[in-house]
Amino acid sequence: MSRDKRNEAVVSTQSTGAYNKENKVIITNELIRKNWDKSKTIKENFADLGIVADPNAQYRTTHRKKTQGDAEVEFANLSDYMTAEETPIVKKMIEESQHSSSSIRHFSPTEAALWGGLLADHGSDYKAMSRDKRNTHQHTPKQIKRKIESYLKFKSADHKTRMGPVG
Repeated sequence: MSRDKRNEAVVSTQSTGAYNKENKVIITNELIRKNWDKSKTIKENFADLGIVADPNAQYRTTHRKKTQGDAEVEFANLSDYMTAEETPIVKKMIEESQHSSSSIRHFSPTEAALWGGLLADHGSDYKAMSRDKRNTHQHTPKQIKRKIESYLKFKSADHKTRMGPVG
């Protein structure tokens, strides 16, 4: 009896070939959503929009082999994959990406207190910060430098947490 149920489940989950029409496609980009044609498949829509559905598809089909010493190394000629024409949608997407602002990492109040305290005590001596007993996660001086730079950017942008202003 359980065997019949298993077979029924396999049959009911098999696709009939019309994948795009059976399953709902969720598109988060507003520009693509406006230009999406629901009567076409995903690959057809991507081709019409000038977007590649699988960026590795062409690379897998053709590459050139060059010998380097004893081993053969495969290189792709990227100029073969570049398209000369850009669709208006791709141009708009490129324009949007150039005008977007960089995101600022948000710090919790305890994390802000940690980096603020280390900065107040040690200044810009990241080696001393890495040896400080408050550095319980054992960050390296290079990691601390990146976190402090991110913290200063966060603090200068006057961001506030749920518990109030930071720093």
